[in-house]
Amino acid sequence: MQAIIPGSVGLSNKKKRIRYTDLGKYRNVFEPDFVSSSDPFSLKGCWAERLFGNTNPIILELACGKGDYTVQLAALNPEQNFIGIDIKGDRMWHGASQAEKMNLINTAFLRIDIVRLKNYFAEDEIEEIWITFPDPQHKSKQLKKRLTNPYYLNIYQEILNSAGIVHLKTDSEGLFEYTLETVHDRGCKMVEEIKDIYAKGELSEELKIKTYYENKYLEENRPIHYLSFQFPS
Repeated sequence: MQAIIPGSVGLSNKKKRIRYTDLGKYRNVFEPDFVSSSDPFSLKGCWAERLFGNTNPIILELACGKGDYTVQLAALNPEQNFIGIDIKGDRMWHGASQAEKMNLINTAFLRIDIVRLKNYFAEDEIEEIWITFPDPQHKSKQLKKRLTNPYYLNIYQEILNSAGIVHLKTDSEGLFEYTLETVHDRGCKMVEEIKDIYAKGELSEELKIKTYYENKYLEENRPIHYLSFQFPS
């Protein structure tokens, strides 16, 4: 049994509370699900123009956790706009603070439940969606929670434009194979499929990005899987 250091639990909770409070201070963070308002979300359909002040493509990272991928994608691609999405604000705090330190004006974070994406993004508003190391939900009763199950794919298809791409990067072979089968059954066009990205050789700069969790998985010698696809027109 792991020993509990006196005061450590309280300290951890205190840090979380501080981060949740700090989150509201960042200009690039939005928490509409946690604000009492009956008004429709003002940025829906006009994120690029009203928030970023441009007409550049918008890319989402779902279940972004600490926002590692969102921040690094934004740094690599200043001509695109990036929004990291997660429900856990204490994790998102890391990405928000890092983006501010790096003066990344093409980065934002949205604290919502992913099932509510259509409340915050209009049809055809999104160019790409990245899903990086999501919970694989291995138990059979949890399959409906997988972020690549048909329910979620329906949501993504509505907010992506006609040429939109979904990217999945995962250490879970089960989730990788499940997603391949699901998108195939749906008639999606496979853009790229890599069973082990670090056995492939040359990689795009986007795929070279390593999150906190990816580094842990690589230390355990787990292969990292990647696929990208487009919905049928």
